[in-house]
Amino acid sequence: MLAADKLLLRSSIKQRTIELREKELNLFNENFGAVATQAALMCGFSMAFLEMSVHLHGIHFNPLAKGLLHIFSTISICCNMFAVSIITFVSVWGSGKALRGKDGSMSKVVEGMNKERLLIFNVFGVGLLAQLTSVACSTWLLMQREVALVATVMLMGTCYALLSNALRIFKKFELQAGEVVRFGDMLKALPKTDEIDEEDFDEEEMKADPKSAVL
Repeated sequence: MLAADKLLLRSSIKQRTIELREKELNLFNENFGAVATQAALMCGFSMAFLEMSVHLHGIHFNPLAKGLLHIFSTISICCNMFAVSIITFVSVWGSGKALRGKDGSMSKVVEGMNKERLLIFNVFGVGLLAQLTSVACSTWLLMQREVALVATVMLMGTCYALLSNALRIFKKFELQAGEVVRFGDMLKALPKTDEIDEEDFDEEEMKADPKSAVL
């Protein structure tokens, strides 16, 4: 009876752990989906910049600015497409393993998504900065020099503010090593089904004469 109760307790705790892990899995998928949407949108903007630069041969034509526009637009396209592709791989293959994998697959998938998150956000950040830089380059092809200078200063200031605030917010909400909830510790603390405690037996019955009659 006690072994059955222990097994039922472990099964209940394990089921609750899987439910919590599923919430984490859904959270990662939602966050990655939002990043993928923004990355695809910026990739389209970068393609528009490349198409626009083909027809710029007016009075404000600047070969250096046009070359930099091509470079940073290409960097933005590569980074954003890379982010969208990685998010697609992680979401499709990770969710498939979590739902159809063997016991413990849900925890492995969630931990794997947590590790891939840093790569995805870094690539997305590089693509965003490259997008703003390409906008600054386009100002030298579309505006007067004085106006282009002011616009470039504003855009570079935006890049600096974006990077500094991203680091500040990351440090504010970063989880330290001791703050992370480890669901495996909960299962390890539970008694195993094959464990038999000494207090489960009556010492007097153990010391009794085996030949004595049982009434």
